[in-house]
Amino acid sequence: MPVTILSSILFLSGIGALIFETLWLRLSGLAFGNSVWAAALILSSFMAGLALGNAIAASSRIRRWRPLHLYALLEVLVALLGCTIVFGLPVLGELLRPVWQVLWNYQPALLGLRFGISFLILLVPTTAMGLTLPVLIEDPMLRQTNFGRAIGFLYGSNTLGAVVGAVLGEGYLIGTFGLRGTSLAAALASCIAAAVALLITQIDRNTSALVPERTLPLRLGARYRLPWRMLFISFGTGCILLSLEVIWFRFLRLYVVSTPTAFAIMLAVVLAGIGLGGIAAGMMFRRSARSNQLLPILLLLTAIAVLLSYFFFPGEAVKTPGGAFSLASWPQIALLCLALMFPVSFLSGILFPTLVALVQASVDDRMNSTGITTLFNTAGAAAGPLIASFTLLPNLGLQWSLVLCAVAYAVLAALGSKQTAPSFKRPIKFVIAALYAGVILIVAIVSYHRGDTPFEHASRPYEVDDQGRAFAYVVKKIEGTADTYQLLRRDLFGEPYYYRLLTNAFSMSATNPRNQRYMRLFAYLPLALRPESKDVLLICYGCGVTADALLHGPNVRRMDIVDISKEVFALADFYSGINYSNPLRDRRVHPIVQDGRFFLQASPRQYDIISGEPPPPKVTGSVNLYTEEFFSLMNSRLKEGGIATFWLPINQLKVDEAKAILRAFHNAFANASVWASADQEWIMMGIKGPGRRIEEEKLRQLWNDPASGADLRRIGIEVPQQLGALFLMDGEEIDRMTHDVAPLTDLYPKRLTDERWDDEANHRFALTYLEAPSAFQRFRWSPLINRIWPEALNPETAGLESFFNLRQSRYLSEMAGSNELAELDVYLRRSRLRIPVLEVLGSDGFRLSIAERVAKKSQPPPLETIPDLVAGALAQRDFNGAIRLLENEKDRGALSLSDMFLLTYLYCLNGEVDKAETLAAANTAAIKKNSFADWLWGKLETEFGFHPPAN
Repeated sequence: MPVTILSSILFLSGIGALIFETLWLRLSGLAFGNSVWAAALILSSFMAGLALGNAIAASSRIRRWRPLHLYALLEVLVALLGCTIVFGLPVLGELLRPVWQVLWNYQPALLGLRFGISFLILLVPTTAMGLTLPVLIEDPMLRQTNFGRAIGFLYGSNTLGAVVGAVLGEGYLIGTFGLRGTSLAAALASCIAAAVALLITQIDRNTSALVPERTLPLRLGARYRLPWRMLFISFGTGCILLSLEVIWFRFLRLYVVSTPTAFAIMLAVVLAGIGLGGIAAGMMFRRSARSNQLLPILLLLTAIAVLLSYFFFPGEAVKTPGGAFSLASWPQIALLCLALMFPVSFLSGILFPTLVALVQASVDDRMNSTGITTLFNTAGAAAGPLIASFTLLPNLGLQWSLVLCAVAYAVLAALGSKQTAPSFKRPIKFVIAALYAGVILIVAIVSYHRGDTPFEHASRPYEVDDQGRAFAYVVKKIEGTADTYQLLRRDLFGEPYYYRLLTNAFSMSATNPRNQRYMRLFAYLPLALRPESKDVLLICYGCGVTADALLHGPNVRRMDIVDISKEVFALADFYSGINYSNPLRDRRVHPIVQDGRFFLQASPRQYDIISGEPPPPKVTGSVNLYTEEFFSLMNSRLKEGGIATFWLPINQLKVDEAKAILRAFHNAFANASVWASADQEWIMMGIKGPGRRIEEEKLRQLWNDPASGADLRRIGIEVPQQLGALFLMDGEEIDRMTHDVAPLTDLYPKRLTDERWDDEANHRFALTYLEAPSAFQRFRWSPLINRIWPEALNPETAGLESFFNLRQSRYLSEMAGSNELAELDVYLRRSRLRIPVLEVLGSDGFRLSIAERVAKKSQPPPLETIPDLVAGALAQRDFNGAIRLLENEKDRGALSLSDMFLLTYLYCLNGEVDKAETLAAANTAAIKKNSFADWLWGKLETEFGFHPPAN
């Protein structure tokens, strides 16, 4: 009964502690940075505080206080200081900005100061957390209880409470109450635990004389002989388990999209395994006290479990639903986590109480033995993530890192066997020998199994189409300190067409033509409106598309590129293609490996333009690149009149989530606007200050320059008027649209959920602003446009309305389909633009460049290049050239039905109606009577006097 009561207290404590831990690490990352080194320092600060608490417990005696009274005080300290940290860290981050800026050029000092401050902030509450379990195990209520049983149940219950904290915090509390409200909920759990502890002291009369006195409850100076072998095993198990956690999470992210919910499920499964293992240990000690004989067996079983859970991982059998952020996939995510992590976590949960019990046999004092064992275990746990992230994964890779961890468990088993060998009976020795043989055999098998399977699983959706035909392949794979990167290349006619950068299992960026348009517009929009820009900042490098475009600025003298991953920069040399040059090799470029948000806080430099290729908003860790506080930091680093552009992917958000980001952006930039081409990849643009009018001559500089002009025309912005026709709305419309929507902020990150978006709702929302008549009117009457747009390109006289119509037409065609020949007819006869013609015929500027280069090497041109060459000829309004290409295709017996219709149309358009009639009559048998054929024959008959073939 006493064990059950105290276990319930620690269960509540575990809930509060885990919630506080996640909140502290989240907010510390915002205040001190989220780079790999910064995150490691913050985690080290947290673990150092826990270790200090363990060390105090290991070296002290409780005097004149009942342990439950001290425990209650510790829980109240955790609650009060925990909330203080959550409420105070954002303020502290602002106060420290001038200090960061002074030390920016002294990076070692800056790192040291961040560690020191984070350590001091977290010191007292984490120390209190480290004391709770050792203090509680010392209470007189447990004196008659078997120590191993007590520590197993208490440890297991505390860890199971952490499971509830992980799921409850991420799944409900943060979304409902925000970070501060969640901290109050965590404090409530800790205070309830303290209250129950105090209540027990009042009920348990046998020890009621032990009441707090006005003296320090702990006295240093405990003396005992340390069981070094057991303590080393405790250190090793903590180190290996936390190393495995990093490796497992990296492995699972090749199968599961990295979202906060997915991370919470992974963490909950590990904690559940440990907690249930602790409970199982308590039950085992209830029946047997022979833990010394169990230790090497448990360690060897853990080694085998590491290997077998990897070997039999059901990655191909369990399919997560399509769609990047589907909450419906959580049962599949949980199943994958259980298969990979639960067996080892369960055995680890048994190992820790076993080790504490063995140490207690030497140390005697329950608090000291729990404290010293936990101290070494915590120290190992602090080292584990650093070893895995900075040494194992980058140098050995996933598979060999797992194998090494299994081998390390086997080595610890040998160490444990030496400690307890004299007490072994012969059957136990045979069991241990058999388990060692099993480890060796499985290591040999696993070493030649799986290998690249996880990476192939992540890349397969981007390599193979629905019919199983390969269209891309991996050119480079990097297992970095924080993520796994794969660079895929898709060839066209044997030459590079585009690249795709996969981070874990997600397509983070790509150089395909559709992406190139909006990524390059991140740069060209501000460069066109502020051509005098000299200093530019790019946050997140991606595939380097925006970086390349920014370097086309006529006056750009310096470009700082900030990315959290050095591996992304390392991949820059592996891209190749038409007109590609590595932007990082430009002397004006300064690559900086740093968290982009912390860079904005700490760097003293001001910029004319700030832009970025950020990760999608719903990827873990990305939400704080889309909050009001982040956008305010961007504003603070701009020069007066400077311009910031940022991505708003409507097609990856629910409508209210997109509005929340827009509201956040407009709160940071009073002079905000939104721009887009014919898609749902919107661009938010903010100007610091009122903005000023650009002269037409300066606006045209980008189109007059050979390099930037060719680049703009390639992405479909062929004339300056098209830039204006990208306009969607200004700040007044953002205000109207978002008047009842709360902004996305650091304290309310769950306004961006993990839920799947509604494609139809997104289409309706986007179309509302892409509809040409209303968009054109918003452009005409926008106060912003009237301040910054050249008077010479007046909307009434410059023909801008036709470009708004073109954008709407292309959007509807892409979303709902269209009569392609009718659309082509409009572009050929009412416009001189090239790219719309290419797009309606399934080509683009990049495809055409490759096709033309290949065609020059071979006469006649290869059949596979002809559709693109035809599109290119029509884009130039070279009807004769297009007809010759189609006739060549017909002579070679490769003319498709759709090409026959196109050739018939072109004959008529070129005044060769008789050829059109002959061609149509020759293909009568292949032509099916349908609405398209009826429309085409009717059009040709009406406009050109064409006589349709008889049925």
